[in-house]
Amino acid sequence: MKADEIMVSVCVLVYNHEKFITQALEGILAQECNFRYEVIIGEDCSTDGSRKIVEKFAARYPEIIKPILQQQNVGARINCAQSLAACTGKYIAMCEGDDYWMVSNKLQMQVDFLEANPDYSLCFTDAIVVDENGSEIPTLFRTDDETVFGMKDILDADIVFIPTASMVFPNILPNPLPKFMAEAMSGDIAMHFFFADKGKIKKLNTKTSAYRVHSGGITKSAYQLEHAFNAQFGLYEAAHQYFNDKHATLFRPQLFKMSKTRLIYGTKSLMGMKRQKQILKYIRKYFKYADSINLKEVFYYLTILYFPFLLRKSKSK
Repeated sequence: MKADEIMVSVCVLVYNHEKFITQALEGILAQECNFRYEVIIGEDCSTDGSRKIVEKFAARYPEIIKPILQQQNVGARINCAQSLAACTGKYIAMCEGDDYWMVSNKLQMQVDFLEANPDYSLCFTDAIVVDENGSEIPTLFRTDDETVFGMKDILDADIVFIPTASMVFPNILPNPLPKFMAEAMSGDIAMHFFFADKGKIKKLNTKTSAYRVHSGGITKSAYQLEHAFNAQFGLYEAAHQYFNDKHATLFRPQLFKMSKTRLIYGTKSLMGMKRQKQILKYIRKYFKYADSINLKEVFYYLTILYFPFLLRKSKSK
């Protein structure tokens, strides 16, 4: 690679991050590297002072910072897709505008690993979790000693375990993004699926970044949770279709298990036609992803869904 070429593009997504964006950009600009890097900032027409801060940094570091200043709010998914498409480096690092990096050798360490290990498609690190005031709170991420992951680990995980602000990966994302990524409610998981298909995923056991949790939006209504669960199923199914059965032995059992969960628990809070549509949708998925049909199990589910009083009566005897 030539000395004047960009090795890493740091993709920063900003929307109403006035309180945090300065810390995020200072952490990026503090990186000590033996290569060039650029900072692509997708500023999505914030309603606070975020844009002025971005413009100030861009004026101060014109050779490094390249802002994309949206003229109207386009939403997180479009802003992310356009920002990623603008990255010219061999690798891409992520840091959303309310997160930040804590060490000055983060990029060097991860690029060194990826350069020496081309069979790995993504490198991430440990992270701390902080609140709005920067105080550290219990981590949301896995804390075990495992360091190598694949598609099965992502599918089996109860929560997202790869901190976004810690990721570095090769600049191989298609433009436009595959539909399952472009339309995903959880772009993080979609990205993890994409790179798990390309190679192994490496975790470096060192804390390099901070993930910020906002007090607003931590609790969700039953409707929001229901929408999120359905969106997750849709993402898993769309990814499975995109990979064209390449990972069928991993995706099908997971989709079958999720179908059963949605069939029973995903219909409890629904009434009338909404409930009937949900049952019909996931009973079809249940049959689609089942390796074999267990009629006793099907009968049990249908009884729970349509005749729960029969189960209550049998238990009372």
